[in-house]
Amino acid sequence: MGVIRDTAINVILRPAAFFQTMPRRGGFRTPYVFLLVIGLLDMLLLSLFEALAVGPKAGLAFAVHALVLAPLALTLSGFVLATVFFVFWRLMGSSQSYETAYRTFAYSYAISPVTTVIGFVPYLTLVGLFWWFALLVVASVYVHGIGRLKAAAVFATLGLAMAIFVTRAERYVMRQSLMHPVAHVGRPARSTHRPPLVRLTPSRAAPGRVTPFPAPGRAGGEPGANQVSL
Repeated sequence: MGVIRDTAINVILRPAAFFQTMPRRGGFRTPYVFLLVIGLLDMLLLSLFEALAVGPKAGLAFAVHALVLAPLALTLSGFVLATVFFVFWRLMGSSQSYETAYRTFAYSYAISPVTTVIGFVPYLTLVGLFWWFALLVVASVYVHGIGRLKAAAVFATLGLAMAIFVTRAERYVMRQSLMHPVAHVGRPARSTHRPPLVRLTPSRAAPGRVTPFPAPGRAGGEPGANQVSL
């Protein structure tokens, strides 16, 4: 855990120095374990936010589901996204292998817990998104030997496209939450409204008919609009 912590700190505070000295080879195990640990920490932070926003039970349920599903999700997404970035780096002129692309992506994930905390504030998600793409620009320069301007242009375009998508998604979620607020689930409140007391008495007007107490403003209980026929 100490190695993972020190690696994450170096990526966050000294990205240029880290990627310049990052081993290009060495297998998938070390970067995979790093990605898995950082991803699980990220899920725990999200479950804490869920507990604060919704309740302890919701946070615990989220944490249990995350710990069960996160390893598979991180494994699949890690290799898929590394493949996507490998294609981009190759198109930009990189000669590095897929293993190097995977190691670059996995270590760039070190900022995820920090960006998750930042993302608790609405619309600050974009700060973490641009930080991540800036980190990928640094990695493109020092690991893949790509020109700074070319890498910045490509990842700025990708970042802008993702920023538009994230912004629209957040607006949609906020609009839906305002239109359909979560209702409190529980026992319905007992109504304090009581129906008017009506006593049915035989009417003098005709047998088989009854009338309530006289309505306000009427006298004698004569047959009228308030009479009830049996």
